[in-house]
Amino acid sequence: MFSIKIMNDEKAALRSTDEHNAGPIRASNGQGNSPWWQPWKQGLHLASQLVIATPLGLPAKVVQAAKYLNLLLGVWDSLEQQQKEDAGNNQRDAS
Repeated sequence: MFSIKIMNDEKAALRSTDEHNAGPIRASNGQGNSPWWQPWKQGLHLASQLVIATPLGLPAKVVQAAKYLNLLLGVWDSLEQQQKEDAGNNQRDAS
């Protein structure tokens, strides 16, 4: 379900618990903080897999574009994973 925090004064409502997000406090829908492009990326990944796997006689250019899109999204995922691992290693080394 949704949880909403009600603030009595405007200054408290504008304070954010996250230092990087200096906006007003928003209602939580139970999902973690994820970048805005994550749903788009997941949708494109699913669509490209469906185009590649479909038994219909789609034009070769469409299938080839879906394969390249799938490859691009795979590289993007691996770069994000590598960045997260590097950030974790840097935090571990700093402590």
